[in-house]
Amino acid sequence: MATSVEVHIGKRDWLFLLQGTNNVSSQYVRSPEAQFLLIHWRLIVAQRERRLRALGIPYKHILMPEKITIYDHLLDGLRIDWRLSPAFRLLHEDAYYTLFPLRRMNLVNYIRRNLRWRATLIDLIAPMRQQRDMQNLFYRTDSHLSFAGRLLAYREICGAIGAEPVRDFEERPATYHAGWAGDLGMAFDPPRYEGTMLHALQRDAVRVYASPIVEHRERRGLSGTLHTGAHVIYRNARATDPRRVMLFGDSYANFAPIGLTIMLAETFREVHFIWSTQLDYDHIAQVRPDLVLTEMSERFVFRPSKDDWNLAQYVSQRYDAELAAGPDDGPCA
Repeated sequence: MATSVEVHIGKRDWLFLLQGTNNVSSQYVRSPEAQFLLIHWRLIVAQRERRLRALGIPYKHILMPEKITIYDHLLDGLRIDWRLSPAFRLLHEDAYYTLFPLRRMNLVNYIRRNLRWRATLIDLIAPMRQQRDMQNLFYRTDSHLSFAGRLLAYREICGAIGAEPVRDFEERPATYHAGWAGDLGMAFDPPRYEGTMLHALQRDAVRVYASPIVEHRERRGLSGTLHTGAHVIYRNARATDPRRVMLFGDSYANFAPIGLTIMLAETFREVHFIWSTQLDYDHIAQVRPDLVLTEMSERFVFRPSKDDWNLAQYVSQRYDAELAAGPDDGPCA
């Protein structure tokens, strides 16, 4: 959890994550490290698309923008150029040229040879910045998207993958919580609260599988402590889109029915969610999905990926001891 030192209090009491484990604000800079990681992720996206295309599986990569990238005008006393955000630079090739102008022709040749990566990325920055003043796309006290932000992202994703979006999410049950605090609000003592509507979106999709560690922590009331390695499967007999989708994502997607995963599960016949920023190609080959999606917060662009990750091995190494200990009230690893 972030601390109040890591959180910026912006205009109208909007809270922004500045530091944390990924040192978010330091990513909005021109540097050789940023240059390397941007090229690295373009290569990763291109390699994923090429490898999955060889298996006959379409692939799209979703970069979830940071709150700073969308609501930079609500920062108070801080000057951060949103155009230096990792997500924006991945989407716009000219950002490379300003870093290393002497290598411009080499970069042009590289980009011309690898045009597929651009079509693989789903741009959420442009539509979110266009809509940011019409509705709050992020919670004021949280680093994650609000319901309005998730709905916008979901519709953009559906458009990019040729899916008919669910039309009645806004009409589904919602409860107003006057004293709700997000992950940033909870960093303060006392917490900073806001009033918000929490929506119950799950109706037709049924969770047919949850990995042992998911069930274990849910029983202990600690599902919010679980991240990488969480694995669930939803099936939806009423979905009009018959595709089986495999989604590798993070907290914006989530295995709980609160994020992008459940919205996609209400859309497709079957959705497999695995919490990871890397792909498990063996698992993909076993499931043989009709579509692979990766969803990743843009702050994770500053973490390189090898895509040699194995879900079963990771879960065994990380969680076997906890599962073997059985149910208890002790701390989680």
